[in-house]
Formats: sequence, structure tokens, C-alpha cells
Amino acid sequence: MMKQNHSLVTIITVVLNGEKTIERTIRSVLGQSYAHLEYIVLDGGSADHTVSIIRKYEHDRRLSWVSEPDQGIADAWNKGIGMASGELIGLINADDWYEENAVERILRHRNDTPSILCGNVRLWNNPEKFNIKRSSLKGLRSQMTIWHPGLFCPREIYTRIGVYDAHLKILMDYDFVIRCYLKGVRFELVDDDIANMSFGGVSNRLISKSMKESLDIKNKYFGIRTRHFFEYAFFRAYFHAIILLKRVIYA
Repeated sequence: MMKQNHSLVTIITVVLNGEKTIERTIRSVLGQSYAHLEYIVLDGGSADHTVSIIRKYEHDRRLSWVSEPDQGIADAWNKGIGMASGELIGLINADDWYEENAVERILRHRNDTPSILCGNVRLWNNPEKFNIKRSSLKGLRSQMTIWHPGLFCPREIYTRIGVYDAHLKILMDYDFVIRCYLKGVRFELVDDDIANMSFGGVSNRLISKSMKESLDIKNKYFGIRTRHFFEYAFFRAYFHAIILLKRVIYA
């Protein structure tokens, strides 16, 4: 049964020195057609013009913001979740942005069973070229297969499962998704382009650390297994090669 969508939705953006992209993110959120929207922006103490850009939009009653040091992305996300009043929460960081009517379209798939809604993400290699990335649970035991910018999670699931592990600096979303998966949380995979993601995010820039966190997470939840170490070596080499090729092709 589809749920009536008149509830408050909270969108959270975390940013640090994001003057080049933060305005695009903000405009994509405040430009949503869905009326019942709350927007929280958490700046980690930027030294550039990020805060002055945020201030341009503080007249909008849907927007609230804080600028203070944090302990990384997970810590900032957790602060935002603690501030959120919405029943459904989306996380869109300052390098990413929503499609038009994204919230309204994702809510069409909400029902009476608390579910994590996962829409498609456009991964932009350069300003003209993107690939559609669809979330899937297949292969989750080997690597992160949920595209987080397109994810919307009910607040009650955060309450039941817990928030993001602040000890993790890159793959805190993978850790969270696995916890939900192992606890039997339902994932609703929405085949609709919901969000946009720029190539070259934290996990791409720090691929070796990202792969090490992935290894640690899998060992933690699935036990220490030889195949995890083979996957670590394979994916580390594979993603380094992909990143290098994309830099050459799309330079």
C-alpha cells in the first residue's frame, strides 16, 4: 500500500570549503516541488566563501545552517540527523545535486513498511558525460552497491539501527547499509534518476584508504575471510586503473 506523502522530508548537506559547488547543491534542494521540506546545511568551518554563499539563502524558512568544526563526514551527518524533524531523511553533499522533482518522485515509492528508498544516480565524468548508476543489493557482501546520493532513509530506521560510524572517514555509508541489510531492513530500489554525483569524490581521491575501510567493514560483519583480502587487492587495483583512465579520457 502506497503511503500518503504529506509528511516532512529533511535534506542534509555537509560541506567544507565547497564554494565552487555548494550553490548548485542548495538550489537543487530549495528548487524541489515537494512542499513539506526541511533543509539543514552543516559547514565544517570553511575558510573560503562557502558561508557567504549559504547566507544568500538563509531568508528561506526551509533552510537552517550551522558552521562549526566537525570530526568528518559521518560526524556531520550524525549532527544533521540529530537536528532533523522529518520522517524521511536524504543526504546530499556539496559536490552533488538533485534532479528536478526528485523528492516528489522518490516519495511515490514510499509505503507503509519502513524502507530505505534508493534512486538512480547520474555519475558525471565531466560536464558533458555521465553514466547512470543503479543501486542493487547484489554484490553488497563484496563492495558498496548502493549509490548514497540517491538514498532516502526513514528516521525510524536510524533510531533502530543507529547512525553513521564516526570512526570511518570514507565508507561510513557502506557500514550503515550493511548493518541495515543484516537487520532485515527493506530496500526499495527506485529506477528513476534522482541525484547527480561528481566524479572525484572522497572515495575516489582516497581510493587506497577507501579499499582498506571496505576490507575492515567486511571482516567486521562477515568474519575474516581469505576472499576479502583477494577482493581488497583486486578492487584497489581495478579502481586505481579506472580513475587513471577517466582522468586521461575526460581530461
